[in-house]
Amino acid sequence: MELWKEGIILSQKKYWAALTRISCLGPIRIMNLINHMGTAEKAWNSSREELKRVQGITPKLSQVILEEKSAIQVDENWREIMDKGIKVITFHEEDYPESLRYIHAPPALLYIRGESFSPQEKRIGVVGTRKCTPYGKKIVQEISTALAEQGFTVVSGMALGIDTLAHWSTLKAGGRTTAVLGCGLDVMYPRQNQGLAQEIAKKGTLLSEFPPGTFPLPRNFPMRNRIISGLSSGIVVVEAAEKSGALITADCALEQGREVFAVPGNIDSPYSRGCNRLIKEGAVLLQDPMDILMELGYDVIYESAPQESPHLTSQEKDLYKLIQAQPVHVDSLRDLSGLSAGELNSLLTIMELKGIIKQLPGKYFVKK
Repeated sequence: MELWKEGIILSQKKYWAALTRISCLGPIRIMNLINHMGTAEKAWNSSREELKRVQGITPKLSQVILEEKSAIQVDENWREIMDKGIKVITFHEEDYPESLRYIHAPPALLYIRGESFSPQEKRIGVVGTRKCTPYGKKIVQEISTALAEQGFTVVSGMALGIDTLAHWSTLKAGGRTTAVLGCGLDVMYPRQNQGLAQEIAKKGTLLSEFPPGTFPLPRNFPMRNRIISGLSSGIVVVEAAEKSGALITADCALEQGREVFAVPGNIDSPYSRGCNRLIKEGAVLLQDPMDILMELGYDVIYESAPQESPHLTSQEKDLYKLIQAQPVHVDSLRDLSGLSAGELNSLLTIMELKGIIKQLPGKYFVKK
């Protein structure tokens, strides 16, 4: 890694970017070529004989590479990228997201607009169908808002439907979101999300492994999906039909060792069949956004409330003192308070309605 000092990285980046312009060079071949030759510049200037010695490059492909390379102006291509306000992060740089390095066929480089990635960033992917129901809209808004409030970056693919709602809900909650595109950053797809893309570039990250000018071809989206899951600690599927692209993201997550969460839906709804199948096959059934954090081992952050409230009865005040910022089980509350099960449940219900405590899955309670 000592080779990749700042000045050398800058001088080499234009060659990394030029290599992504060659149609037959995917991420694996680009990395094989650069690793074999030592630098991206040497890789770009390789002869046909040198190319043929690189793993994955056949004599026929070496000819295609040389033909396409002759039509690419390295410096002009780089100037166009810079003029469009696009940043480039190569695989060998510290800014490259660590979680992406270890997936199958990690992107050789990332084109980004907006904020760079932080090593401390916690990311969860939220995906689903384009034709979502009112139920799906409600759930994705709740999940994205809760994740934003807990300090998580919400990652999605900026498709219409669930993806779009995940991004907007996160932004409205004051959170950070990352959109992974299946086209170049200068090619807006879908067109309806132009305003969303502008907002994400201000308060999050737009990301693509495809060079500027790349159109949203169908083959690009499975590649995009592996990045969504690769960036994330876990993937949440809100609504998905049986052949939804969101299920491809879930499959990528499983291959990468990520946890998959699925929101259960009506068994008669075609938009929930994919989620229900995921649950049947072992995905975590998601009932509450906090289930995600607990399952992944993250701490849940709860806002503290005043110790006493003038709106509480004396019994409610005594019980409120036993409920802390960390979850406490109903059985523990019964033992500590000396109340009967009926009295305790009644008080807890009233206090929950007053908005001063919250019930979590498993009969746990916390201060709200």
